[in-house]
Amino acid sequence: MVVNGERARILVTVKAAPQPSAKYGDTVCVAGIRVDTGEHDWVRLYPVPFRWLDANSQFGKYDIVELFMRRRTQDSRKESYVPDTQSIRVSQHLDGWEERTPFINDVALTTTCRLMSEAETDHAAPSLGMVSVAELIDFTLEEHPGWSAEEQAKIDRSMAAGEMDVFGTSTQPTKLRAPRVKLRYRYRCHEERCPGHFGQNLDWELRAFQNRFHSDSIGRLKERVEQRFVDMMFSPKRSTSFFMGNFEAAIKRSKFSVLGVYWPPAGVASKVTLF
Repeated sequence: MVVNGERARILVTVKAAPQPSAKYGDTVCVAGIRVDTGEHDWVRLYPVPFRWLDANSQFGKYDIVELFMRRRTQDSRKESYVPDTQSIRVSQHLDGWEERTPFINDVALTTTCRLMSEAETDHAAPSLGMVSVAELIDFTLEEHPGWSAEEQAKIDRSMAAGEMDVFGTSTQPTKLRAPRVKLRYRYRCHEERCPGHFGQNLDWELRAFQNRFHSDSIGRLKERVEQRFVDMMFSPKRSTSFFMGNFEAAIKRSKFSVLGVYWPPAGVASKVTLF
C-alpha cells in the first residue's frame, strides 16, 4: 500500500498492545512526538499491523523512525495519521534514560483533568498528552476473560489468510495470545483539585511481559506484574509520568487510558512544569 503524504521523523513513545481487527487481523496503535519540526507535536499512527511487518519496518519504543504518513480524515482527532507501513525505517534507538530525556523533557506536560475537561467540550482538543503522576493511590490486577468469540474469529480469519495483502506484508506471526491480567491505576494528576483518576495500562510492554511468563500460575504472574509495573515504576527514586490517549468514538472522547509509563530516575528527569 502506498500512502501519499508527508515525510516525518517520530520518536515512538507508545506502542499499544495489539488488538483483533476485522479488516487487518490485528493492529497496533502507535504514538510519539515529531522530532523533525521543532514543535514536538504529538502524532498517532493507525492502523499499524506491527506483527505482520517485515524485519526492516519493525521498531521498538524509544526508536526514532522515518516514514511517510497522511492525515486520517475519518478521525477528527488532529493527531491521527495513516502510516505508509512499507516506508517505515528505524534511524536511531535511544538506549537508556540519559539519551531519551533530552527529547522527552522538551514535551509539554499536561494533566488528566485538563485533557478530560477539554475533550468534553471540543472534539478537536488534544487526544494525546504526557501527564506527571502526583500520587499513585492504588491499583487493581484482574484476570482477563480472554478473547470474545467475535475477537477470536477475527484472529482465526487473519491466520487462515496467511498474509495481510492490504498492507503488502508477508510476515506470518504466531496467533495473537490474549492477556491474562488487566492492570488499572488509581492516581492523582497535578491539577490542584484533582479528584483522582482510573487508567488502564494498555501498553504492549505489559502484554509482552505477561507472555514471557505464560506458564506461571495466575497468582505468581500478578506478583511479577506488581513488582515491575507498580513497585519498580512508582519507586520514590523515580519520576513517573503517563503517556495518555483517548478513544476515537465521539461518545468516549473524554475517557483517557494509560498508553505507556515513563519512569526515569528522579535525578535524570526534568522538574515538573505544567503547560
